[in-house]
Amino acid sequence: MTWLTWRQHRSNAALVGAMLLVLGVAVIYLSIAGAGLLAEVRSCIPSQGACGAQQAWFNSNMQTWWGLVLMAVVVVPALIGMAVGAPLIPRELEAGTHLLAWSQGVTRGRWFLVRAALLVVGAVAAAAVLAAIAQGWFAIQRDLGGSMTVWGGFDIAPPVVIAYTLFALALGIAAGAALRRTQPAMAVTLFAYVAVRVSIAVLARWRYLPPVVFHELAGGQLTASPPAPGPGDWELSSGPWLNAAGHPLNPSVSQLISQCTGNTQATCPRALDGVYLLAQYQPASRFWLFQGIEATIFVLLAAGLLVLAHRLVMRIR
Repeated sequence: MTWLTWRQHRSNAALVGAMLLVLGVAVIYLSIAGAGLLAEVRSCIPSQGACGAQQAWFNSNMQTWWGLVLMAVVVVPALIGMAVGAPLIPRELEAGTHLLAWSQGVTRGRWFLVRAALLVVGAVAAAAVLAAIAQGWFAIQRDLGGSMTVWGGFDIAPPVVIAYTLFALALGIAAGAALRRTQPAMAVTLFAYVAVRVSIAVLARWRYLPPVVFHELAGGQLTASPPAPGPGDWELSSGPWLNAAGHPLNPSVSQLISQCTGNTQATCPRALDGVYLLAQYQPASRFWLFQGIEATIFVLLAAGLLVLAHRLVMRIR
């Protein structure tokens, strides 16, 4: 059965391998082509402010190509789900070969488990290579600095890339088992994958742990605890200015605040007593914890989808 599974999916394996090879070559080429400019960027001293080499990097074609590499890394898991997972069941049903496959001493349950297990192993291997390639992009972006450097590489870090790929594969298998037609299953896989990924990234990710709340007084004084957001922290929100009761200020008081900038709280007008700026952020120290949380979510979703697909296969007549 292992040989038959490989025979049926070797074209998909070749396609995924070709995509990984192209991405790997692209990362190597971009790293070599931009080596001189990157060396200048790495020599910049943060304390001296913005560096011309950094601006040149962001304005160069290299930045555009690295953006395309990042997009490819995000898209590949969805393609695996569509091209490998979605056709698994419908292909047998549309060709009528399931009747033969399940009557040759191999139960449909064993047939499904062996096929799914081999595809999962292949998907994990491909995702691991994909994540390794993505780290080339991540390492360069991290060298460039910036307040979102660490969190900017969240979607291409190894734990979540592997989890996304497993989820996409399981989603495709479940969609194929439910719809029993290849093309509708591929369309549903793509739509559902994008919907779940975007929903979790936008609505859930920043809520994995309560954000740190930081206050800055109107006179420029900082509260002692918690600390102000650092260069690697994920700043979720900043503002508006609030009064002592926690209500947004009216425009006239906001103008007083602008006049008060740079002074001490004692020299500010009395109208600014108790006025503060509220900011929320996730510390950089939580990056890998959030990676583990999100990866666990998608792995559990994948496991649930595979269980669902197994039950649907067992009900096929």
